[in-house]
Amino acid sequence: MSKNAFTLAEVLITLGIIGIVAAMTLPTLVNRTRQKELETGFKKQYTLLQQAVMSISYEDNLPFERNSYGAKFKKRLAEKYKATKDCGAINNNTGCVINNEDSTFTYYKTLNGNTLSRMYFDDGGFITIEGTTFFIEQGAQSSDTGYLVSIDVNGYKKKPNLMGYDFFMFQITKEGKVLPMGSEKTYWADEKEEYCSKTSSSSINGFTCAYYAATDEDYFKNLH
Repeated sequence: MSKNAFTLAEVLITLGIIGIVAAMTLPTLVNRTRQKELETGFKKQYTLLQQAVMSISYEDNLPFERNSYGAKFKKRLAEKYKATKDCGAINNNTGCVINNEDSTFTYYKTLNGNTLSRMYFDDGGFITIEGTTFFIEQGAQSSDTGYLVSIDVNGYKKKPNLMGYDFFMFQITKEGKVLPMGSEKTYWADEKEEYCSKTSSSSINGFTCAYYAATDEDYFKNLH
């Protein structure tokens, strides 16, 4: 009685087909996994920031502005997160993410990979036990705009370090509301399309992507 079996050629052909299919689908699967991780990180940090600010508001009962907290807002926020490392200020090169030797700043990039302005998140920062990295803008303009909090949801040591991918900006209003930058009543609400654009050459491109990340269910699916 004869027995049917695969020939070596048939096995090699089958393995070759499997390899081709895997090569075609694996990048897509990897990209989808990364997109989902970034989406989950964004949503988690948005929620945690709201809870932290609400707790500070309840305890202090003060407007979130420079006249109330001065430069101590960062400290209060770090306390809520039980921060494990103080990142200091970028401009003074005292922290985790610093200027280059020629004073340029290249650690983070805009949405489309260009040079990112650091002037709206350079007053200090901290790192949580999970590695999430926070940057605070609490300068004189906070008297008008409220505090700005930018969050690297997967930590500064992990790429891509692009505004609008893993790095997002929020505005804390004087009343203690946490708004994704670009939302109504935030500083760049009227320019939200301009500052979350794949074609913009602005040094703050990506600042308003938090608005789209919070409101567009396909936002992270469309990241490449």
